[in-house]
Amino acid sequence: MAEGWPVMGTVLVVGTTFGVVARQSGLEPVQVAAMSVLVFAGASQFAMVQLFSESAPAAIVIASVLFINLRHLLMATSLRAQLQRLPLAGRLVAGFVLTDESFAMTTGYFRRGGRSLAYYFAFAVSLYVLWNLATLAGIAIGSAIGDPRRLGIDFAITATFTGIVVLAIRHRSEAVIAVVAAVVAGGLALAGASTVAVITAGALAPLIAVVTRR
Repeated sequence: MAEGWPVMGTVLVVGTTFGVVARQSGLEPVQVAAMSVLVFAGASQFAMVQLFSESAPAAIVIASVLFINLRHLLMATSLRAQLQRLPLAGRLVAGFVLTDESFAMTTGYFRRGGRSLAYYFAFAVSLYVLWNLATLAGIAIGSAIGDPRRLGIDFAITATFTGIVVLAIRHRSEAVIAVVAAVVAGGLALAGASTVAVITAGALAPLIAVVTRR
């Protein structure tokens, strides 16, 4: 908790923003709350709200969410060595609460020599609880405020991960990997391919790591 409180603060801000934006888009409070309880994926939830507001077919909504969340497959694979000693039920729970934030923090913990899975579950479950509480707060605020994104709140997650990555860099090769992945992801996003930007950069980064180590 001492290490992760800045990230948790960011989740509270962004989760509240999601609740506000979802309510302003016309979704009912129970729909917004259920989205956070069942889906629990910030970027995908914002995408769902936008698609719902545009009256997109359900198949398009589901496909878009699955495509955006493909990056979780890469993250889960990376953590498999540490989580494989859990029973199936434990691995399923670990997969459900897996987020970008919990992955980044736990990866840093394991790289420092940590081995306790309590670190992962304490952080991941705390984020789940905080995200849902923040969503309820956003629902309560509703239309009482304007668009919260005009304040730059939507950049909070990006700023958080930039800080996590910078603090995790220990060698020159890691800096090269981070810069190349950032350039690829940023370039694709600017080109209008934001849904595949993170997936592509995430798949490219380990390949660069193999090359630089050789």
